[in-house]
Amino acid sequence: MDPVRGMEELPLLPAFSDMVQHLPDSLIEILQWFEDQNSHVWIVGGANRHALLGTKILEYDLATTMTPLEMKAYPDTIPTGEKYGTITFRNRGEHYEITTLRTESGYNDGRRPDEVEWGDSLRVDLSRRDLTMNAIAVDVSKETYYDPYNGCKDLQQKRIRSVGDPSKRLSEDALRILRTYRFMDQGKAGIWWPDLKLAAALRQTKPMLGRIASERIWSEFKRILLGQHASEIVQRMADDGVLKQLFGIDWMQDDIRIQALNHIEGEDVIDRLLILMRDYNLNDCERLSKSLKLSSAEKKNLLARHSVMGHLPDDRDSAMRVYAVSVGEWVHQHLRLEKVLTQLGQFAHYDENDVQQRIDRLAKLNVHFHAKPLASGEYIMQQTNISQGPKLGALKAWLFYEQVARDLQSIDDIDTLLCTLSWQTEDTTSWPKLQFP
Repeated sequence: MDPVRGMEELPLLPAFSDMVQHLPDSLIEILQWFEDQNSHVWIVGGANRHALLGTKILEYDLATTMTPLEMKAYPDTIPTGEKYGTITFRNRGEHYEITTLRTESGYNDGRRPDEVEWGDSLRVDLSRRDLTMNAIAVDVSKETYYDPYNGCKDLQQKRIRSVGDPSKRLSEDALRILRTYRFMDQGKAGIWWPDLKLAAALRQTKPMLGRIASERIWSEFKRILLGQHASEIVQRMADDGVLKQLFGIDWMQDDIRIQALNHIEGEDVIDRLLILMRDYNLNDCERLSKSLKLSSAEKKNLLARHSVMGHLPDDRDSAMRVYAVSVGEWVHQHLRLEKVLTQLGQFAHYDENDVQQRIDRLAKLNVHFHAKPLASGEYIMQQTNISQGPKLGALKAWLFYEQVARDLQSIDDIDTLLCTLSWQTEDTTSWPKLQFP
């Protein structure tokens, strides 16, 4: 049976021809293997979309009439998702996911199909895609393409449209809700808004996000936060109630925190999450870290940096050193975020010039971010006859504070300092220690 029955076979557009001419050798050899087996195979999904947009193709996904069992005859495969028809082919160090044409039924958990059957129709296979821009197939050997849902036209008109009933498509896998918002941000190509039917479906199906694993939500939301038009997309999510679904709080129109996203430079997603969570308390941050299943490094980063948001050090050199060593490797990012927020008028007690002054001063200081205490506990006990206990720990912390504040470099400097400190008192509550704020 002809797998492309019922579809118009179209000659390759110039963008597709260019993609085909520049396919990696590793993929060309795999495509030749399928042809040698008298099987059909097509490039589908993101590669075709990127080709039409003129953006870099990061990966190639393929669809085939071969079953997973038949595909495993290839010399080097990984059964990545064999249950759902996907086999990964390896060649020349490259990996390609190739999936059998299939039909699906039942999505009771809102994440994956209850049943999958191998199919024989490319049109039916494309009909289960989320968006028309992702429902295009290119046949390299025939130099033709198939676009039964007018995805090319939608791309040309910068429009995001669902394949078929948008509520049904989104309900099949609720992560498609977030994917749709991500696709709205087309980088240099601007912002593409969904048509009215899809826009309504996004609002209607948002409760289904509760069925999605937190790791999948965070993985997708990170990509949204790092987009070129993050402010506009996240504000749209707030207006649609999706952000409340994720964070559990209401967001205002033209929220300053959301506006700030487009002012943040660099690729640190925690910078952007911090901005959104600026008004959260530390317990809320802890709760959100757990609910989104942030990695240990991401959680540590978020909580440590959240505690210093909205604070600036005194502009004296000693205070700047204490601040820099206390905050550590995130000190420059902290100052950049404070500058963004002051530019948007978020703090009444200091302004952009105050932040810039700290940035300039920090650049001139020789700060040892990974400084270690020069005075060990054993050294302090020998010099003072203080026994092990809380007082010893408090004095060690005080000496380290002074070491950083005064930029002391040797144990001789500590010796001299120790003679000037009133450490003989028993009340250690007023003794300084290295911390910020």
